[in-house]
Amino acid sequence: MWDIAEDVEEKRNIGKKTLNGVKIKIIGIGKTGNNVINKMVARQDIRADFIAVDTERSNLDNSKADTKIFVSSMISYEAVEGLKKQVKKELEKADMVFIMAEMGERTGTSASSVIAEIAKSKDILTVAIVSKPFKFEASNKIRLAKKGKKKLKHFADTVIVIPYQKLNDLYTDIPIANIYEKGEKSFVTIVKGILDLIKKQGIVNLDFADIKSILRNSGKTVLGFGKADGEDRAKKAVERALNTPLLERSIKGAGKILMNITSGNDIKLEEISQIATAVAKSSENPNLFLAWGTVFEENKFEDSEDFEKKGSCVKVYLIATDFHD
Repeated sequence: MWDIAEDVEEKRNIGKKTLNGVKIKIIGIGKTGNNVINKMVARQDIRADFIAVDTERSNLDNSKADTKIFVSSMISYEAVEGLKKQVKKELEKADMVFIMAEMGERTGTSASSVIAEIAKSKDILTVAIVSKPFKFEASNKIRLAKKGKKKLKHFADTVIVIPYQKLNDLYTDIPIANIYEKGEKSFVTIVKGILDLIKKQGIVNLDFADIKSILRNSGKTVLGFGKADGEDRAKKAVERALNTPLLERSIKGAGKILMNITSGNDIKLEEISQIATAVAKSSENPNLFLAWGTVFEENKFEDSEDFEKKGSCVKVYLIATDFHD
């Protein structure tokens, strides 16, 4: 476990940034977590306090996080307690925390559950987003990832898994570095999709209580996202969301679904109804609790597989939870 946990740097006035009154902390652990934070900070449209945790000073030196926590190594009880003390301080008065890490990587695997446990003790809504190793990776890394994910599920309200193997299967002709890049973009998409619902900038808005009711103690979680423009854009977007390559399973059997519909302000009620109906039908649950909101974007559509490219199209983003099978 940890030898030392020390606060290296605080660059900004932490704790004053809120999103519609909701105080959000985004914690990136290890190299992957740091890379994702840097992508989020560069966007300048994610309102949260960013915290980087790492055993490598070079990663922290390159981090754009508000707060950087250096962890010297992973061997002692005293260091774990030091890390806990620092994290407890950073999570004071937080309403929601995102934990981002690579499962199978020692720092991310161990630190994620420690931080999630602290957040749970403070009754903070905790969403963990973690990557799953490639099938060809060392067996000890795969075992560590499984063990870490199992422990993390005891503390985080929601654990969303990004399976890198599925990305590799989808993009067989690109270098592995680009696979990791696409994985990191998936982290950003997940966080952004949830936070957009808190912004209250559409015709139907959710408040933080709605989001908590879906994500709190939600157990198994799957996500989907898709977008389309032109004729039948709503139908195409929801079909793509329901068949997202990153889905480890379908949404069949989900008891609760959180959905974000992003579009220009020309979206019609008929299109929204079409999307909601398709999602409810796919769940095959007559008692489904579907909470959804809308977000407006007024930008020219760009034909790109990158979900985060803005455009005058329809985007459907969903998180399905509360499975009982």
